[in-house]
Amino acid sequence: MGIKRYILLTLVYMLGIGLYVYSFNGESYTLEFLNFSLNLPIAIWVVVPVLMLFLASILHLVFYNFKDFLYKRALKKDFDTFKEAAKQKILEENIDDIAFRTEGFKLAGKILSSMKFDSSSNVDFTGEDELVKACALAVSINNGKYEDIKKYKLDKANALVIQNSINKLREEPKYATEILKNCKDLQSEQCRKAYEALLSFASFNEIKKYDFTPDKQIFRTMMERYLEEGGSFEMDIKSIEDMLEKFNADRADYLELAREIKIKLSPDALIALFEKLYNTKGVVAADAYLYVLYDLQMIDKIRDILANSDVDEFVKFKTVIFLRDNGKSIDIDKFLSI
Repeated sequence: MGIKRYILLTLVYMLGIGLYVYSFNGESYTLEFLNFSLNLPIAIWVVVPVLMLFLASILHLVFYNFKDFLYKRALKKDFDTFKEAAKQKILEENIDDIAFRTEGFKLAGKILSSMKFDSSSNVDFTGEDELVKACALAVSINNGKYEDIKKYKLDKANALVIQNSINKLREEPKYATEILKNCKDLQSEQCRKAYEALLSFASFNEIKKYDFTPDKQIFRTMMERYLEEGGSFEMDIKSIEDMLEKFNADRADYLELAREIKIKLSPDALIALFEKLYNTKGVVAADAYLYVLYDLQMIDKIRDILANSDVDEFVKFKTVIFLRDNGKSIDIDKFLSI
């Protein structure tokens, strides 16, 4: 029953009672209390308790209607908050500081905070434009496309922001300089990717500005640019030696370097480099040094090194010299790769 109908029927009911009592007793009654007295018809005194109950019931209805109004408003706000939290979660933002008022949504919020949006899932958010846009954005970024996300004001440490920056690097490698300016953790994926992109276009002097410890892949990338025919990427020999030292190059690394760098250096510079490496690194750089000597047909020097070696050292080079002395030709590059 609506409150308006309840008031109307109650008033009719009180009027009916009053008229009914008045029809057989029209006398009055005086109520005295201390110095206070009130004289009213008996019919009205009969209606007074009903009136008091009526007023109490009205207050009861108003209170609980107002309470229900507040709950429904809180429920609506929580629903809007939940949608915003879901959008933030799709965009991989932290939602721990988002508060809900109603118990049901408090639980839903806790569940949501522990979940992760799967961009490969086929979720239908039809009718919720903001969620549809957020979902499409997350899917696009995770698929490798760069998107403009400034309006979402996401945290810099947000995984989508980082992935979006990496996506931009693929389209605009020179964006690497902007990322590297603000890199605090050089081992983070974003900084490493930016540095790898920098290697593809920056000069060696510019690359050296950033304090990244070179690994084998970084060294290979720079060597490819250095050895590129007609390329403008210049590296000094000392820097090459330092990088070999920093990533703890092995025998295969030194041998590979000898095979490749011979096209870049003069014979004298080539011998000087690998002789120095042999004298400082010993057996680790020995194969590379012997390879350079063989390539330049400095056979006597090879014989001296082999003659002063142990029986089980430099077996392949001893085999190469033996075959050469017996008139057998051999592709040394293929032989050493076996």
